Amino acid sequence: MNDPTPVAPLAPLHERWPHIFRYALHPAALSTIVALAVSQVVVLIIPGLGWLLGLVVWAALFKYGFEVLRWTANGRDKPPEISFTVGDDVGRYAVLLLILVELLVTALAIFYGLVPSLVVGLLLMVAMPAMVMILALEEGMVRALNPFAWLLLMSRIGNRYFILVGFFVAALIVQSVIAAMVASVLPSFIANFITYCIVNYFLLTNFHLIGSVIYEHRDELGYAGHIELNDEVPFTDPSRSVLDAARGRAAEGDARGAATLLRDEIVNHPEQLALHDEYRHWLRQEDDKAELVAHGKKYIPILIAKDQDRRAMEVTRECQTIDPTFALDRAEDVTRLAQAAAEAGHAQLALGLVAGFHKRFRNHPDIARNYLLAAKLWAERMNKEMQARAMLNQIKMTLPNDPVIPQVDAYIAFLDKLAATSPKPPPE
Repeated sequence: MNDPTPVAPLAPLHERWPHIFRYALHPAALSTIVALAVSQVVVLIIPGLGWLLGLVVWAALFKYGFEVLRWTANGRDKPPEISFTVGDDVGRYAVLLLILVELLVTALAIFYGLVPSLVVGLLLMVAMPAMVMILALEEGMVRALNPFAWLLLMSRIGNRYFILVGFFVAALIVQSVIAAMVASVLPSFIANFITYCIVNYFLLTNFHLIGSVIYEHRDELGYAGHIELNDEVPFTDPSRSVLDAARGRAAEGDARGAATLLRDEIVNHPEQLALHDEYRHWLRQEDDKAELVAHGKKYIPILIAKDQDRRAMEVTRECQTIDPTFALDRAEDVTRLAQAAAEAGHAQLALGLVAGFHKRFRNHPDIARNYLLAAKLWAERMNKEMQARAMLNQIKMTLPNDPVIPQVDAYIAFLDKLAATSPKPPPE
């Protein structure tokens, strides 16, 4: 298993450009580039199902690319040897995303002409880094296609985002020019191999650059890092001997035994967070989604009690991705984590937490407070003012004496003022 411990924090982006261009030439990344380029060339000559095998190879490349992105976003300066934290679904989502983009642009060209196709194509190129970030950090295909999520992410990153767009466009142009040049002077087999090496190099460089920007803006993005890539537990930590024993079992091919050992230790030492994190890692390796959700329900309150709200959000998001009906058992935990998620810009996470709160916690004093938060998220983050107003009016009708009602009235007045000052359509 890779050692995820960083040698040193990443330097600021403006100091790292030489390293960014050398990053994919590191042996760990270069070997992946070459191996996948060979595979990409081989599938071209396979009749029949070659195109399908090609999609599998592209999914493998994207999976490794997302691993590169995550390692960089967690402050790691060197590429991983293998994919360590990224599931197979993420690579498949990326391939599907590219197919959908290509189909949309092609359909627009056929049915509406070249100009609409070019306009939409350019807009999607601008949005592509945002889609990649959302896929990497949240592993959600639907959210990666949400324009409001793109705009929110762009606003949090600021001008740095357009560096990503510029690099993405420049890389497309450079690799296209080089591909045309080598195709004109070299045999097709060699030309294809060189072209794929260049394409793979730019893809990994692009993902490394995106990870660098995430790392620089981790506070604005509310990104606490992926738990599997947290700094290694020191030898003085009381959980270290158990972690070593579990990893020993896993190295012998017994990942289930590693998880069982950790589960038993957690029963006796629930306060040792490193045991929980390691347990979840081996559950992922075993694809035990049911236990990931069951453990998350127990683990999140422990994280909240230790003021580890960001890590609690990461675990909650993972559980919601596996099971959209996932809910916490304590109303106080829901309220606190939903507020933290909203402040960190994770609107979907916050809305998922408070959904159905009044049914699960009848007559709880936080009902109006949580649904006011939901209404604000609907209006400000989702551009769904009608739903927000309906929710606010429902609060007033069902809880007229709640202490939050003055805030509800104030927000309705704010929405009214906003609607009154919005630009009117010109008279016909």
